[in-house]
Amino acid sequence: MHIQTKIICTIGPVTKSKEMLLKLIEAGMNVARINFSHGTQDEHLITINAIKEVREEIKKPIAIMLDTKGPEIRVGKVKDDILHLEPKQKIRLIKGEIKNDTDVPIHPFEVLDVLKPSQKILFDDGYIIAKVLEKEKDVVIIEIQNSGVLKSSKSINIPNVTLPLPAVTEQDILDLIFGCENDVDIIAASFIRSADHVLEIKKILSDHNQVDIPIIAKIESSEGVDNFDEIVDAADGIMIARGDLGVEVDLSLVPKLQKSMIAKCYEAAKPVVVATQMLESMINNPRPTRAEVSDVANAIYDSASCVMLSGESATGKYPIETVLQMKKIIYQAEQDFDYKGFFYKESRIECEDVSSSVAIAAVKTAYNCSAKAIFAITRTGFTTRLLTRLRPNIPIIALTKNEKKYNQLSFLWGVIPINSSEWTKEREAFAVMSHYAIENDFISFGDFVVLISSFPFDKRGITNLMLVESVGEVLVRGFKGHGNKVKGKIAKIIAVNGDSISKAKDKIIVIAKCSESYLPLFEVAKGVILQNRDVDIISEKLALRQAQKLDVPLVIRAKHANDILLDGEIIHLDAQKGLVFKVAEDELL
Repeated sequence: MHIQTKIICTIGPVTKSKEMLLKLIEAGMNVARINFSHGTQDEHLITINAIKEVREEIKKPIAIMLDTKGPEIRVGKVKDDILHLEPKQKIRLIKGEIKNDTDVPIHPFEVLDVLKPSQKILFDDGYIIAKVLEKEKDVVIIEIQNSGVLKSSKSINIPNVTLPLPAVTEQDILDLIFGCENDVDIIAASFIRSADHVLEIKKILSDHNQVDIPIIAKIESSEGVDNFDEIVDAADGIMIARGDLGVEVDLSLVPKLQKSMIAKCYEAAKPVVVATQMLESMINNPRPTRAEVSDVANAIYDSASCVMLSGESATGKYPIETVLQMKKIIYQAEQDFDYKGFFYKESRIECEDVSSSVAIAAVKTAYNCSAKAIFAITRTGFTTRLLTRLRPNIPIIALTKNEKKYNQLSFLWGVIPINSSEWTKEREAFAVMSHYAIENDFISFGDFVVLISSFPFDKRGITNLMLVESVGEVLVRGFKGHGNKVKGKIAKIIAVNGDSISKAKDKIIVIAKCSESYLPLFEVAKGVILQNRDVDIISEKLALRQAQKLDVPLVIRAKHANDILLDGEIIHLDAQKGLVFKVAEDELL
């Protein structure tokens, strides 16, 4: 079951072992997210190394995403770590240590300075609502609006206020440096509220020689929504973090904002992640709710690049089942997606750069010639990002020599990365991609593919070359007979004699005609190539009947097969296409 949309899994206590990581990957995980809001750097390093070991062992690209804690507002330590609150109850938000049983310390305390009477304050992801009554020096009196239990360290949200919070905290800076030193692949930056916040993080990465780590800006506040256009320009991608966003803005606006932000992301050719509470009931239950299934499917219909699991895969009872369920939902939704309609709508956007024009031409050409894949040779990932924006309904096979880029590409919609250094020219690169795509059943010999790259070949930063090529070198062209594909050695049978059976055994035989004496050869051969003329209908019917009876691959009317093919030569026979292909040199090893 191949899907185009990528799955991000948060790694936590129940999934941090190598055994569970392997199961997550086998179930469909493409990106492993590590949430730095919890745990220590030493604990995270163990997880990072485990992910690296597993992906190296199975030779599969998995991106490691570091999700920063960000400048959060949280409750400090309350009395006995828990407060039972009732409507109309008055409590004090304070800067220092608690003096009364109902004092609530707040961190960072600077936010108290911007609070005003009648302002709404939300605790614990919005489950407890309060209103500001009055403000004194270093103390704000609030009134609780509904009953609830408030624990130490719970979140605080103050909607519709510009808060005096930094882009990154001191701990975030340490975590970003840690990520640079330990070679993480992606940064998810929490509570981004302006383009300047993104640029500040980029500078930290640059100062530590990691300019190629993409920054995914998390939109979690009304300020982030207001400044979305400048943020999407500055960032390398967007995460719609619906948990905090649904607290900061009216919940009824979240679906509309999700659609709007996704649309702006694909206009900007930036990947977009939909996150939070996608299959949350599966933390405790083996099956999701119907509403959750619809939520995941609608994210696919909206054209999200990735969908993300949080507690479901970090602490849930059914992490593997959750990933499998998500993959199944994605697969069904993608079957209904109007890929061509989406492309022809989006391809009308005027392009002012060569690379975008070539990407559009590549997808259009692929549709027009029924290509089975698009091959992209990439050094920076820019080429593939342009292609994914157009959502082609065929695989995008991306070849790179850079191992880090190889893992990062697994984050992009529809991209199947290959990491190989065994090429220096276009033809060699084409051979590497063709071999991989055939081995993994993405394409077959004789299929058309579209390749895009830069020209000259080592030119960086521009995609200006497109070519259409069929996969494999065709030796002989015939017509469809019976059966599918087979690979084997050639045995030319000029006439039937006492040695013919042993010569034909487990070989692909070439015969110029078919009579009753040739029929026993079909019983031992791997395949049959019949070099009959168009008028030799008797041979053709006899061969077809025997091939169908024994289910042996057969190609008919294969002109010049005896002249071109050599005894003992290894070939690919594609009976469905009526073609004989030369085997690549690396397949002979």
